[in-house]
Amino acid sequence: MERKDQLVTPTKIFNIGIALISIFSIMFLFWTQLTHVNSFASTWDQVDYALALDRYDLMAMQPHFPGYPYFILGGYFIHQFVDNKVSSLTIFNILFYFSALFPMYKLARHYVSRSYSLGIISIVYSSTYVMVIVNQPISEGAALAALWWYFWSIHWAMKDQGIGVNSLPPLFLSILLGIRLSYLPFAIGLLFLFYKKWKKKYYTNKQIVIYSLLTIMCQFIWVASLVFSEGSVKGFVKLSLAFTSGHFNDWGNTAISSDLSFLERVRTLVLDNVIWTGISSQTILLAVLYGILVSLFIYQLKGSNLKKDFSQQLACIMGICYLTWAIVAQNIDKPRHILPLVILFIFVLLTNLLKKIRNSVIPILCCLLLISQTYYSSMLIKQQAIESPATIQLANYLQSLDQSAVVYAWEETRVFQYINIKTPYKKVQTYQVFLHDKSYYQHRKILITNKAVEGFKAQGINLNGKIKKIKEFHSNSIYDPVYNDIVLYEWKNE
Repeated sequence: MERKDQLVTPTKIFNIGIALISIFSIMFLFWTQLTHVNSFASTWDQVDYALALDRYDLMAMQPHFPGYPYFILGGYFIHQFVDNKVSSLTIFNILFYFSALFPMYKLARHYVSRSYSLGIISIVYSSTYVMVIVNQPISEGAALAALWWYFWSIHWAMKDQGIGVNSLPPLFLSILLGIRLSYLPFAIGLLFLFYKKWKKKYYTNKQIVIYSLLTIMCQFIWVASLVFSEGSVKGFVKLSLAFTSGHFNDWGNTAISSDLSFLERVRTLVLDNVIWTGISSQTILLAVLYGILVSLFIYQLKGSNLKKDFSQQLACIMGICYLTWAIVAQNIDKPRHILPLVILFIFVLLTNLLKKIRNSVIPILCCLLLISQTYYSSMLIKQQAIESPATIQLANYLQSLDQSAVVYAWEETRVFQYINIKTPYKKVQTYQVFLHDKSYYQHRKILITNKAVEGFKAQGINLNGKIKKIKEFHSNSIYDPVYNDIVLYEWKNE
């Protein structure tokens, strides 16, 4: 008996150590998030969301279509206690994503022990790029939380015949899409549940019809609220069609509107967005650690496990559907769109690696990964909260100008509007419009940002000798990969 106790004790101590490290990581990051709340609205989307807390108006892009009603509602509730609108949205993201630890743990517990479950959820929770985006006033953070609750509800419904439990997936799908409609491909998870339960004769055809109607009714709740806010069905449909057309054919950088080839889009999305930014957070150490874990996963992978496991199949099917959607219909300039793929990948990776542990190598690697992610996440959370984004730096610089000027830019103008800068500014996308408009400001200094300049050059305009660089503004590209580097030019009067 004494010999047996001696063999068991080190294992217990090791498991307790993993649990303590995991709990400390989660609580430390949660505290860091709440004490370093991001209060900058530095992009077009962020301004849209913030303005919606003052007046909800889709036509005025407060926010833009499809309205994100549950996200705005959550931010509005927090805004009753927090004055800053941007901070209110960010805090809602933080709190809602923290709540997702429950479904994460329940899902992980299906595969591994309590201590390893804590290890899995702490690694998923501390994923550095996820932490960065959760701490921004945009809907992705809340949407990721809703996705975890939705995933778990399907997992639970597969094992339970109760009406209440089986009503949860339609409800959580409604919450998910009411936060972020672009997560629509995850509806495949509900269809997969229906198919599996019908095949096992857990659902009759009548029950499938009933739960399908329930799903439609749950979606109708938030859609009807948008129609009501817009004033009429006709107005809402007109607005939705205009926005959808613009997204796919004009400014959305989808496969239809992008100049990149399909293979180049796939390469950018998978290598740059998913692997380098989403999983590795643009950090070599994290890339190496994940690379080792993926290699071990491939080494011990068995196809038969996937065939027998509903939740693993569910994660893969939803991931593949969303990956296809992201390649075709999402803006690949913004890596945040691939975050669902990141959390699903990490979950599948860790649950498979920790299911059957033969030695301590994998748990030790997971601890190293957790400690590294916790460090980088806390560092970036703090940096994001105190360092001004490039767009804010530009706005502050324009505010400080003594002599009169007019600024021509692209999406930066939305930030100018939110900050309410005094310097006149114009959003311009075509060179001919710029030439015509600047003729009204002959006695003002004409300033132009690099995005406008790049747009003119793409139209075949040669600007050599017509502009001179006067100022540059920089911020970390992991926060905003599109407007992290801004160059301000002065137009030379002829």
